This record gives sequence, structure tokens and C-alpha cells, in this order.
Amino acid sequence: MMEISRSKAQQEAPSDGLVPFFLLACLFTWSLAIPPALAWMRHEAPSPLAVACAGLSALGPLVATLLVAGPRRQLRAVFGRFRTHVRWVALALCAPIAIHLVATLLFVALGGQPEAWFHPPRNAEHFAALLVFPLGEEFGWRGFAHAPMVRRFGAVRGSLLLGAVWGLWHLAYSITPSAAGFDAFTFAQTMIELPLYALPIAWVFERSGRSMAVALAFHAGAHLDHIERASGAARGLHALHIVVLAVVALFAARALAARPAVRQSTLGGRATR
Repeated sequence: MMEISRSKAQQEAPSDGLVPFFLLACLFTWSLAIPPALAWMRHEAPSPLAVACAGLSALGPLVATLLVAGPRRQLRAVFGRFRTHVRWVALALCAPIAIHLVATLLFVALGGQPEAWFHPPRNAEHFAALLVFPLGEEFGWRGFAHAPMVRRFGAVRGSLLLGAVWGLWHLAYSITPSAAGFDAFTFAQTMIELPLYALPIAWVFERSGRSMAVALAFHAGAHLDHIERASGAARGLHALHIVVLAVVALFAARALAARPAVRQSTLGGRATR
């Protein structure tokens, strides 16, 4: 009888939609990002259509959110949370730039010579990424997936796991024209950095009452000074960036563990503690 009751309860318990969300986000993005990647692997220039598809591929998490949250009537909870104090938006926008700056300062102090102190957008592609990637990603990762991941695994472990999926989602982007194939260094760097980044993003996201303005600002800040644009030959700079990021992530994890997460209504989007 106990096993029957447990089975019935599991059948009646509503799914949080995480699995279909993750699968749809990856499927959409990889499907559109693979055609130009295959052209680069053949040492060919991708067609204009393939380039356009690559740009649209960043919308995978957003499309997955619409497909999964829409039928569940959760779109208001995803898209309706923007109000917060401006200090949290400013902190989120400046945090990745500050992390990059500290890493560069340490690199110089240890005798390194960075090719640039900042790595802002320099061409149309970079400016497009500044707009498309935060909008295409954050309504999925933070707007939809963050809350159920925190409910399932807790704020710290849930954020780390979400960051790992976030990194895996970038798999197709690790096939680059400069490498003319799969860039293992770029992918490894992504899989280390994004789970770490997920912790300070989660901390400021929670402190702001899960405001999407904060999530979008943090992601935009990372594109305003994109240290990954630094030469891959500057391995010391990239290593120091990971060290600084790990220290910030550790403090964020301790703060998340000490503070109760926001409890959010999945229908109304109202947040309480």
C-alpha cells in the first residue's frame, strides 16, 4: 500500500519542467549553431543563412521557456519581475567588469603584459551579442530554471548545477573559426567559469528579489568587458581570472547558504522570503 501511495503521489505531483526546458534549449541552439560550425571545420566560410542561424541560436533558452512555461501559465512569473533597487542593477552590471579588472591587475603584478586592460565590444557581431545573448539566455536560466533548481537542490548546489548545464549549452560555440574545429581550451574554460559565475549571479539575483533586470545586467556586464576576447596565448591571465572568480564564488556561496532563498509564486511572480 505504501509503494502504491508513493507511486500515486509521484504521478500527481506536477513536474517542474526542467528536463524538457534543458533539452529544448540545447536542441534549438545546437541545431542552429552546427551549420556554421561544420563550415569552419571544413575551412570554409559559412553561408549568410548559416551566419544568421548562428545569431538566432542564442535564443534557445528563451524559446524553450516560452514552450515550457507558456502551457503552464508561468510566463508572468518569468517575464514580470523587474522592479528592484537600482543599486542591485548597478552592482550586477559592474561585478563581471570588476572581476576581470582584478585578474588583470594580478597578471600585471606578476610580470604579465596584457594586450588590453578592457575587452569591450569592437564590431557589429560583439554589439549584437551584447543584446541577443542576455535576452536570449537569462529569461531561461534565471527567469525559469533558477527557482526550481533552488527548490530541488538548494541555492548553492542548485546554482552550481545550473551553471554546469549553462556551460554544456555552449558546446556548439566551442567550434570556432580560429581553431577550425573543436576548441577544447575554450570549452574547458567555459565549463569551469560558468558554474562559478552562476553563484555571484544567484546571490545578487536573490538579494534583488529575483529581478530579471539584475540577471540581464550581470550578463550584459560580462559582454561589456569580455575577457574571453583576450588572446588564448595569455594562459596566465585566464588562469588568474578563474582564481579571482573562484574567490568571489566562494563568498557568494557562503552568503547564499546563510540567507533563505526567495519563495516565489509560480503563477503571480510575487516574491517573498
